[in-house]
Amino acid sequence: MHKLIILLTVLSFSCKAQQIQQPNLATEIIGTWVSNDEPEYKVLFTSNGLRREYINNDLQLETYQYSIVNSCNGQTLTENYQIFLKITDIEDGNVTCDFLNGIHTDSNGVMTLSITTERGKLYLYTKQ
Repeated sequence: MHKLIILLTVLSFSCKAQQIQQPNLATEIIGTWVSNDEPEYKVLFTSNGLRREYINNDLQLETYQYSIVNSCNGQTLTENYQIFLKITDIEDGNVTCDFLNGIHTDSNGVMTLSITTERGKLYLYTKQ
């Protein structure tokens, strides 16, 4: 019985530590992100769930809704990916389920957003 109590205590602290270490992606994603491959391309994630695209600082006409979810269009999480970035075209309702690999901050405070599209292409963005 004593070993069971110790095991439960360790598991409880382990789960709490993981929750604390995981970043709040819903908050950290908000802002403007510049493509590392195409600096003229920017993506803006707003606090009210909108995603807007800019090319050469010109707002593109398409507007999307985004959400950070555990499942998307019947897809569930895999071992390699922990969360989906669900993008919905407001005009036609088309849904894209990309993988949100994470948001990382380097030692200089520069934030990088990593997204793998549902087709497997990796995109990296730097927060402006």
